Amino acid sequence: MLRDVVIQGTGTAAAIPGYTVAGKTGTANKPTSQGYSTSKYVASFVGIVPAKHPRAVVLVMIDEPHGAIWGGVVAAPAFQKIAQFDLQYLSVPPDAPQTASAR
Repeated sequence: MLRDVVIQGTGTAAAIPGYTVAGKTGTANKPTSQGYSTSKYVASFVGIVPAKHPRAVVLVMIDEPHGAIWGGVVAAPAFQKIAQFDLQYLSVPPDAPQTASAR
């Protein structure tokens, strides 16, 4: 299910060519003293890579994003860059064909 989020769901911006990625997007209204805000949000993406044999788990949270507010739009691209760096740093070999980068 979490791989589908990256393959065809709200987290497609988290895909890393050559690797299986699994994850979950999130968008939440921030709490205030009068209830939940209707104008302030936290956008998030948490992902596991490679999904088949995990070597890294990365959580990206954006507090009060400007413009877009959705985790898949704001946080997933940051996850992709961070996780891609981590995979290179850890010398993790690709686990998916380039043509099916998110699978």
